[in-house]
Amino acid sequence: MKRQSLPVFICILLILYGYVRADDAGFSASASGARHFLHMVNPPEDLYKPIVLDAIPLWEVGFSKSYSLAPKYMDLYMISLLAKNQDISTKEKILGRLKVEFIWQGKTISEYEVTSIKGGWGADNDKEMKYYKEIFILRFWMPLQEKYSDDVSIRLTVLEGFQNLKKYGDSLQLQIAVDASDSL
Repeated sequence: MKRQSLPVFICILLILYGYVRADDAGFSASASGARHFLHMVNPPEDLYKPIVLDAIPLWEVGFSKSYSLAPKYMDLYMISLLAKNQDISTKEKILGRLKVEFIWQGKTISEYEVTSIKGGWGADNDKEMKYYKEIFILRFWMPLQEKYSDDVSIRLTVLEGFQNLKKYGDSLQLQIAVDASDSL
């Protein structure tokens, strides 16, 4: 029984790989989860390079900014915050409200209200997890709703300011990149 399971597993991986490669070439639509799995198994060198990296004043109520999304890879993406050259205490209460709108050809196709963080990566060399290197805000799949990948943008609007993040000033950056976590 064990001898047969390895060839079956390899065959399934090859089929998934071919399916995703055909999709990347524009020949078919594949499941986003399969694409994410294959990117995790064999990641392109620039897979985790951010498609957006920008300073953002999340403490200013009413602040709004749009970003055009031009992803190189169709995969699971993460909107996150970084405090450049410093880490954010895990004891920090991240309080505020942020509206995230996904826009295709000028029309809002989905929107979310973010009121809490979804987690974060621990700072380098911080085995006790006292500091975040990166704070997760929202995850989303590209293509959006399995069909929108061209002419897609995102608009962020601060509804209630994240006052406790003001001390990070211009070092606070918004990042949008392929999700490096291994969970779907």
